[in-house]
Order: sequence, then C-alpha cells, then structure tokens
Amino acid sequence: MEHDQFLFVIVESPTWLLYVSLLLIAVFFRFSRVLTVRNLDLSLLLLLSTALVVSASSERLLPRTGADLTAGPSAADAALSEFPSSAIVDSPELNPTYRWSSVVVLALSVLLIVRLMFDESLTRRPRLEQNLNQAGLTFLFFPAFTILMTGVFVKEPPVRNVHAVEAGVALLERREISGENLPTPAPTETLLAAGATKVAELSGRMDYTQFRSDTGRSPVEAFIARLLVVIAHSTVVMGLFYIGRRHFCSVQLGIAMCVLYLLLPCTAFNVHQLSHVVPAACLTWAFASYRKPAVAGILLGLACGTLFFAAFLLPLWAAFYGRKGSIRFGLSLCGVAAVVMVIFALTSENTDSFVNKLVMTANWTAYRLFDAATPMPQSAIGQVFLRILLAALFFVMLIAMTVIPRKRNLENLLANSTALIVAAQLWYPEDVGSYVLWYLPLLLLVIFRPRLDRFVPPEETEGTIATRSHDLKSQQAASGSLSRVTLYS
Repeated sequence: MEHDQFLFVIVESPTWLLYVSLLLIAVFFRFSRVLTVRNLDLSLLLLLSTALVVSASSERLLPRTGADLTAGPSAADAALSEFPSSAIVDSPELNPTYRWSSVVVLALSVLLIVRLMFDESLTRRPRLEQNLNQAGLTFLFFPAFTILMTGVFVKEPPVRNVHAVEAGVALLERREISGENLPTPAPTETLLAAGATKVAELSGRMDYTQFRSDTGRSPVEAFIARLLVVIAHSTVVMGLFYIGRRHFCSVQLGIAMCVLYLLLPCTAFNVHQLSHVVPAACLTWAFASYRKPAVAGILLGLACGTLFFAAFLLPLWAAFYGRKGSIRFGLSLCGVAAVVMVIFALTSENTDSFVNKLVMTANWTAYRLFDAATPMPQSAIGQVFLRILLAALFFVMLIAMTVIPRKRNLENLLANSTALIVAAQLWYPEDVGSYVLWYLPLLLLVIFRPRLDRFVPPEETEGTIATRSHDLKSQQAASGSLSRVTLYS
C-alpha cells in the first residue's frame, strides 16, 4: 500500500488521526455545555474528515494507470483483469475498509445536509468561546500553517497541477497543448497559472522556457504548481479571518476557523490538490463580498470556471440579490464568461479545437448517472438507484431554495449554498462524497457564525435606511458591522 507521507507523518495512520482528533476536541469542544449545536457540528465534522481520509487511502489500493483514469470505467475494468488474483483481492471494490468507509462518508454527508437544512430554525446563537484564548490560537495557527505549506513544497505536485501550469504557459505563448492524454485544465486554474508564470518571468529570476526535461516540463513549472496551492490555501485562510473580523465582529472566531481548517485531517490529506482549494477560496471571498454583487459575481464565475457544480449556486444568489442586484451580478458573470471565451480562443488552433475545449471544460461527465463510481460498486442498486435518487433530491432542493420565498439574509444564503454543494458532490461521478474541501470553509462559517439575519442584500438595506433613517441599528446593519449584543444572543 502506498501511504500518503506528510513530512514525517503518515496522514491515514490511525495514531495520527486519533491524535489530531483529540487535539481539536481539546481546543474546540465545549465541555461545560456538552449538549450544544457547536459540539454536534464539531463531532460530525471530525467523523466526516476521518472517514474521508480512510476511504481515500483505501481507494489507492486499486492498481490503475494514468491512461485508465482518463479512458473511463470500462478501460479501468479491463486493466483490472490483467492483474493477478493476489492484486485484485486488495482492490477497493472488494476491500471492506473502502466499502464501509465510503458508506460512512455518504451517511455523514446526508446527516450534514439535514443539519444545514434546519440551520434557519436555530435562531439562538450564543457566544461560545474556545478552550484556548486568542493568543494561544494565534500561536497554534503559525506552526499549523507553516507545516502544512511546507508539506506542499516537500511532496511532488500532482500531474493535474503541473498540467494546469503548462496550460498557463501555452496561454502566454498563444499555442495549444499537444501530446497530453489528460483532461483540459479548468479555465480558472489556467488563468491563475498564466498570471503566476508571467510574474515569475517578469521577476527576471525564473525562465520557464529553460531547463526543460525530456517530458517538456521544467522545475519552474513544478515550483509554480506548488506556489499556486499555497496561494489558494492562504486565500482561504485570509477569507475566513476577514469574515470573522468584519462580519462576525470577533478576531478570535476568525483565528479559530483558520486553525480548525488547517488542523483537520482532510485538509492535510488533500493539501496539494489545487482543484479542491480554488473553488473554496472563490466561494469564501464571495461571501466576504456579498454586499457587492459585481464582485460576488466575478468570484462565483471564477468558481464555476473550476467547479462545475458551482453553477447551481447562481440561481440562489440571483434570488438573494433581488431585481436590481441580480442585474449587476449577472453582468459580472457574463464578463467572466467572456474572459474564458477569449482564453479558449487564444489557445485554440481552429474552430474544432475551440468547440472541443468548451465541451470538455463543461465536464459533461457530471450527467453520467450510470457510472460505477458509487459507494457500493458491486451493487446494482448503488449504481442506478442511489445516484439517481441523490440527483433528484438535489434538484428538488435547488428548486425549493430558489422558488419558495425565504428571508433574504446572509445566514440563509450561507447555509443553503453549503447544503447545495454537499448534495451536489454526492452524485458526482468521481469519488462520491470525497470533495470535502469544496465546502469546508463555508461549513466552518456555518458552525461558528453568530446571528446574521440583519445582514441583508444592499438593495433591501438601502430601503430600510430610507424609511428608518433614525434607527441606529439599521445604520449599523447597512455598514455590515453590528454590535456583539445583536449578533450573539
């Protein structure tokens, strides 16, 4: 078995998972008030993170090649038949650890969706301090962040990250990548890689055209691939801290969310996956900039350029902003789409290549509900009934959250968006339920948030100020900073 070595620690080791869980419980669990929603959320998050690490580490037992992964399920099954029986016994389809841990991940994800659906009814949000004060949390943050980011530079970057950097280099050179049997990189990742490569070139210290190996890759491209991951995680951390300081009126909560994000086992296990972190960074700052529809639209557009299912959040956000705000929100989305079109046009040799990139980037594999990527691959019920049922429930949730009238405030938008992302990745054709980093920052905001019922769209807030200009609380709500007495009760 190939272990995921993180510096000197094996992440999926039971000893390490137990140690990290005990550390998080000691810092965040409220022993004076055991029966609280905070403790329930923390327990659910720890169980989900641990089950994800166990499931993902068990899945690596399957002997596959890069060609098998890109050729589809049938090719993978054909390649599996070439291995001896001793190797097939350790495949995840027949591995009880993989099977049951995947079922646990699915069950915990469903429980999490139920919890998020009832978040609106949890009106009382008392202020619960952490077991470690602000100075201690700050001290814990710096080594946690340093060790995590050091692991990014120590480990070899994933092929997908390096391929995104190569696509960024091709964008700067206005050429098309050839000879690669890999999926088309996401437009947002390509754009970020092109920007980082251009900065490295302008610095005069790096030249990505030199020192290329036989495969056409240079050490500079590998360094940029690692650097993009560090920037993405740093963006998530800064977004959590900003929301905690600006919207939650608590620096301690901002630091606490950052520390919990860095110490969770699922973060360390997938720390090098750029495609997992970039959507989370865009969504986090979209909530941080919710009072500016144009900025939020740009960030959500970038998230859609990385994560296909982020497009399902657009109707929910448009309904949140109302008639006037949704216009600015939609225009910013169109601007991002235009930039993506220009990127594809600059890196396409002809019209057929341009159309092919549009089709491949849309990730139409999300509609293949009959694939074998399920928690129970040997079960026909798991292949057909389960995923179709989850997809149907997802679209019912989406329609209900968009059409049924609800209070337009930040707490409802946050909980509903998180619930949609959790539900969407349950019927994703690849690794069902394993993309926790997509919604982890948003889930932390839901867990630690105070009352946000007065954080309303800018259009509604302006109307409130016009009719009740004498009310001090309305003026504070318009500025986005309420008193602690109003937020925590």
